[in-house]
Amino acid sequence: MTEDAPRRLRAECSRDDYASMAGLARALYTHGLGPHEVVRECYGVGFPEEFFVLADAGPHSLDLMVDFPLLPWRLAVPPERGGRPERPDPMADITRKVFARDPDLVPLFLGVNVNLEHGGRVHCYSLAELGAGRTTVFGIWKDVEPHNEVERCGDSLLAVLHEHHTQYVDWLENESWDPANVRTDPVDEETVAEIRELVPMIEGFQRRAASRGSG
Repeated sequence: MTEDAPRRLRAECSRDDYASMAGLARALYTHGLGPHEVVRECYGVGFPEEFFVLADAGPHSLDLMVDFPLLPWRLAVPPERGGRPERPDPMADITRKVFARDPDLVPLFLGVNVNLEHGGRVHCYSLAELGAGRTTVFGIWKDVEPHNEVERCGDSLLAVLHEHHTQYVDWLENESWDPANVRTDPVDEETVAEIRELVPMIEGFQRRAASRGSG
């Protein structure tokens, strides 16, 4: 890009600030770039197809058992498709903490339900790993305190999401068989069925990503 506006916005933006990143993305879309190119320009490295498959589906509206930040997801949505959100970023503070801890990490989602392996963890891509052609996902506890370690969580975003939801279903089913829970706080069978349906949906995303060449 040789135009002044994108160059200036790129110099001024910070990867932990949605407004500045969104401004850069809008300028890049205005100059004719597509989602893959915009995300590459914003982060300096290409993102895998699994990311764009999920971005195309609108992760914030999928009712998955995770919380998604605005970054980097909304950057992959062109302005004509509603790229700028109307609501604040519920994970903005966590995004800033992760960036301060390790600028190489890009937060993707926070797993819910701390009883599970991926619950309570912020899951991230590593820019260095992406640059090397790997989709490895790393996690850190949501408090992002100095004593919280960054740990490898899986080979890819969709693989970790699939594992998280599979574990969630297993946990709910085990809870439903616990006599104590049956008496005091019975597990809603409809809720179990709804979460179980999320697993094949994620598998569909995996197949779509694989057909595009990665993920």
